[in-house]
Amino acid sequence: MLKTRRLHHATRVLALVVVALSASPSLAADSGSGGKSSSDTPSQTEVLSSSLADVRVAIKAENWGKAIKLLNGLISDGTSNADVYNLLGFSLRKSGDMDNALDYYLKALKLNPRHKGAHEYLGELYVETGNLTKAKEHLQILADLCGNTTCEEYEDLEKAIASRT
Repeated sequence: MLKTRRLHHATRVLALVVVALSASPSLAADSGSGGKSSSDTPSQTEVLSSSLADVRVAIKAENWGKAIKLLNGLISDGTSNADVYNLLGFSLRKSGDMDNALDYYLKALKLNPRHKGAHEYLGELYVETGNLTKAKEHLQILADLCGNTTCEEYEDLEKAIASRT
């Protein structure tokens, strides 16, 4: 049982390293190792994707406690993935923990300053806490990130701001 736990932990940590490397094109490299054999274990990216799929199911069900627990588990395993921090911020905000939600949105943006979802959700947090000036700053950032076309994140934050003005 202990060996299984350690293997699971090591697999998750390795998954996070692979995700971090693949997120940065300058660090990613094609190993040229060819295809996957039937005895290969799931890739680390697949492990993280599977974990995030479980998180998204919990979020869709508005089971904030479960989502928070799953996301904290990923962070405990050493993740530095902006999506994980953003989703934790979202789940915390939806559960009413605005202070910790703010911290995790900022961590997500530190990892990826161009993360549209984190800008949207952080802007929504500012709307919910009455700081429309900060919300509009994130709306402008989204306008810049989305370019000539509007994106869903921009539209959602714009609606949230309009609902308070």
